[in-house]
Amino acid sequence: MQNDDQRRRLFCILRRIAVPPWSTRLTIKFQKNGGNSMKLHSNPHRPRSILAGLLALTLMFSMLPTAFAAQQNSYHDPAEHWMQASGRTNELDANSVITHETFTCHECGKQTSFLAFRVPEYTKNGQSALSRNVKYSDGTMVGGNGKGDTMDGVPGKNATYTGYHYTKAVCETCGGINTNMATTDYGYLKNVYWLYDCAAEFTQKLDETVTYEYADDTYHTVTTKGGTYCAFCYGTNHTESSKLERHSMVTEVLPQPANGRFAVVEKCRLCDYARYDYTAAKAVIADYYGIADGKSHTITVSDLSEADVRTAIRYGNSADSCTMTSAPNYTEAGQYMVYYEITYSYKGKEMTENGVAKVWLRDESTKDDGSCACGCGNPNCGCQNKNCNGNCCADKGCGENHKYILLDSTKAGCTTLGYDRYLCTECGKIEKRDYVDSLGHAWQSIVIRDATCETDGKLLELCSRCGEMKQTATPKGEHKYKTYTVSATCTNPGHTVRECSVCGDRHIEDITSVLPHNYEFHVVAATCENGGKTIHRCDGCGSSFVTDYTNALGHSWDEGTLVTNATCTGEGVMEYRCTRCGYHRIEGNEAAGHVPGTPATCTEPQLCTKCGAVLAKALGHDYKSEVTAPTCTEMGYTTNTCTRCGDTNKSDYTEPTGHKPGDWIIDKEPTTDSAGSKHKECENCGEKLETAEVEKIYNSGTTDSKGEVVVGGYLVTVTDADTKNPVANAAVALHKDNSISIRLPNSRLLDYADQTTVTVQLVKDKSAVPDMSIAITDKNDNYAADKTNKAGQITVPTGSGKTNEDGKVTGGYEDADGDRWTLTVKVIRTDTKRPISGSDVSIGKTGNITVKLPDGTDMDAKHQVTIIVTDHKKNPQENKNITVKGNLNQAEKGKTDKNGELTVPEIEETERHGIYIVGYTDGTFGPSRSMTRSEAAAIFARLLAEKNGDTISTTANTKFTDVPRNAWYSGYVKYLANNGITYGKSKTIFAPNDAITRAEFTTMAVRFFEVYGDGDSNLMEQFSSFNDVSSGYWAAEYIRYAAKHGWINGYGDGSFRADDEINRAEVVTIVNRLLGREADEDYIADNLRKLNTFPDVSRKHWAYYAVMEAANAHTAILGDSESWSK
Repeated sequence: MQNDDQRRRLFCILRRIAVPPWSTRLTIKFQKNGGNSMKLHSNPHRPRSILAGLLALTLMFSMLPTAFAAQQNSYHDPAEHWMQASGRTNELDANSVITHETFTCHECGKQTSFLAFRVPEYTKNGQSALSRNVKYSDGTMVGGNGKGDTMDGVPGKNATYTGYHYTKAVCETCGGINTNMATTDYGYLKNVYWLYDCAAEFTQKLDETVTYEYADDTYHTVTTKGGTYCAFCYGTNHTESSKLERHSMVTEVLPQPANGRFAVVEKCRLCDYARYDYTAAKAVIADYYGIADGKSHTITVSDLSEADVRTAIRYGNSADSCTMTSAPNYTEAGQYMVYYEITYSYKGKEMTENGVAKVWLRDESTKDDGSCACGCGNPNCGCQNKNCNGNCCADKGCGENHKYILLDSTKAGCTTLGYDRYLCTECGKIEKRDYVDSLGHAWQSIVIRDATCETDGKLLELCSRCGEMKQTATPKGEHKYKTYTVSATCTNPGHTVRECSVCGDRHIEDITSVLPHNYEFHVVAATCENGGKTIHRCDGCGSSFVTDYTNALGHSWDEGTLVTNATCTGEGVMEYRCTRCGYHRIEGNEAAGHVPGTPATCTEPQLCTKCGAVLAKALGHDYKSEVTAPTCTEMGYTTNTCTRCGDTNKSDYTEPTGHKPGDWIIDKEPTTDSAGSKHKECENCGEKLETAEVEKIYNSGTTDSKGEVVVGGYLVTVTDADTKNPVANAAVALHKDNSISIRLPNSRLLDYADQTTVTVQLVKDKSAVPDMSIAITDKNDNYAADKTNKAGQITVPTGSGKTNEDGKVTGGYEDADGDRWTLTVKVIRTDTKRPISGSDVSIGKTGNITVKLPDGTDMDAKHQVTIIVTDHKKNPQENKNITVKGNLNQAEKGKTDKNGELTVPEIEETERHGIYIVGYTDGTFGPSRSMTRSEAAAIFARLLAEKNGDTISTTANTKFTDVPRNAWYSGYVKYLANNGITYGKSKTIFAPNDAITRAEFTTMAVRFFEVYGDGDSNLMEQFSSFNDVSSGYWAAEYIRYAAKHGWINGYGDGSFRADDEINRAEVVTIVNRLLGREADEDYIADNLRKLNTFPDVSRKHWAYYAVMEAANAHTAILGDSESWSK
């Protein structure tokens, strides 16, 4: 099957063009790859598949009939998406890449669209089933006989890609499976796949991907993945390599306001490794609690940021008005809110913190510990009047019977007690009771720096109630390293990894070199024909190299066995067999030579009397031709007589010419007492065609010197119309129908430039005779007739008239210059040459002639009419425009030829031109490809079978051992061999796949012509010898014959180059010349979409029209040039 050969050619074309397709009308169905969790970096210097883009562009050529296509999705590896199914064919269907392509369907019998399925072959041992002679997916062997093991499996599990793919095709017109294969192929109309190799020239490179994985604080692992895949089935060979590289570090500063710090991050730009360092950025704003002592008080600020951090604080009385550079101060007792905005800057990065703090100023009557300062000494006194001088607690008469009520309450603070104050309503004593313990600080921790195994941490603790803060350090820990070893291989170095289980710190140490390859060698012994070698393959990585090449041993031949003795032409055959490998060879002994027999004659070859072989071909007849012209009743022919043997035959028969009636010949002149007689004879053979009676003369006479004659009771006067001079010696006769006929004297002709007037009067009173029919002729049989007017006159010829019994009428016209012209028009039947009388003829002012045939006169392809136009002196008139009208309103137009003749209606001569050459199944023609001997046989067989109406069998047995019965060309070869057109290179060898040489093709063409018949005789041209074709050359006579007929041309240097190969474009050019066939360029331009075209034969190709003529069936209308039936 040629499908993938065609596809390969398509991809070669696509790789060389910048588009348009292939084309194409190719649709490829794909699935996308899944994602990859690793960080990928595509190599920008590795282009995506050129092929995928070009396949998409072929959608723009969908109108061309060649095997072009449009891609739907991107590449994918079928092994990564493999779907298992029940049944081998179903599983291959489910995983195929599917395309729409154009092939020739042998069921439909035409080029049509196919669904092409392709899927990589995966086997358990990685070797193609073809290595076991298994070709088909059902296990069928090559040739369709026997079964074998395909060893198929599941890719990715137990099977690997072999470098081959399975393929099948389904016709979208008839549904036939694999009908683009030969009908004799095992897979034809079977739902099976067959194997084809994934050729190296159509292997595409995968995009390289590079991944980076963290190894330790110094290194990361670089893994490069790539590979190749088949552009047809997407079978993929993956490659992967790894190596250690140092991190490529970049630094970035990240604000972390929630943690009160800037993080300095050093990270690798390729992998995920990062290490962090922290810089504290924290200013603590503390509330102020104090006594309103008349001094200014405000919040306290502690900047704990590290040295490189710049801190800027703005204050305000509300959250949106922080514009003051210093905090506001307060002197009066009370609680005040101070809003602030802190901006931290570090290495070009900033972060902002917003908040609010309190200033609380209390009266001086309360000590810092919350006890009264009045001086009474009572720890529970609550008067809070510093000016009472201790009198507040003196007994004022209540004794112990105070009447207390709750005055107010004070909440406990972080370090102070809470309590209630009670007031005696009798004496005014104030006392504190119901104490509540201090709350203690509510510490909030802010981590400035985490402790690691190498550095202390820093922790800031801030009381959320009172604003007190403290800073503590967290001690660093110790690394707890675990150690493990990565062994070196033959492709990667080894190393020791130390990794801290606490902080993750990691180090690679003790890097060791890659190991040497562990090669094991395998010796391939030398054979008789192939040299030996030693293959070294590494067990670790699979790499290999070859050494120790040894020469082939050479065969060890035995003494030989005689197979056949020598003959006249054939050598004797000895068979020698190698004692080492069993191979055998054949050698010949010198031929004995022929014993010539009787010399060759025209029909018999010269034979060897010993073996019967043909020593000299039959000479062929040397005919000399004698042409016998056709007669009126007998066909013409050519008599061919051989100058050597006297053999004769007749050929080139031509139809009888038919009689050509002449003018009436008078046999007996009529008298006044009796009728006369007359007849017509053929002008060519003299045969009497018809006879007629000449009515007796009732009255007749000849004009006198006055141009007058009396016939019956009429006076007839004949004069010159212009000069009025009399015309003497005109014969005048009066007929029984009371009409008059006049024959002018020999000195005068009917002439529109010199008209003749006839006047008829009654003798008795000289009165005019109107409405009398008068016919006038002259010595040249010109004829004019009319009826007399009221004055008894006619003047002839005029511009119109009716044809007489001879089909003639004479008239004339005056051109724009005033010149007058006379025309005689004759109307006859084309086939019988018989005249058509009663036709109305009129001549226009420009000389255009209109002929109206009489009623009942047929005018069609079977009843043609010929119009003959001469002047009055019988000279033919060429290029006269004539319109002929029939009685069915049909009209035919044309111009007279050089003989003054026009035949209507014109009958087109047609000829059926069949297709005699086809393109390849990929849609191309291959104009520059050398034609093979089998292709040439197919051309001539198709042409001869079409002419003879024969049918050629698709399979045939031939005498040639190298032409298989089921080969596509076997029927053609047998058909030509049966007709004596083709011979093999020997009696049993045809060499169908060899390129045919110019000499071989010319020989085949000449033999074909001898059987086919005449070609285009106009191609004959004088032969001149080629300087490189000697008379002794085996094909010299054929080459001379073809050159004589103009079928072949030599080169500019005068050579023929007989042994050069001939390409397909040259072949169709020669065959078209041989058959006289040429393309109708206008029809091709107007109907291009209906025709077979080829993407590799553009309109600019020198053989474009020759190829179109050969590859498209049509009806040719023959003429000066060939035109195709519309």
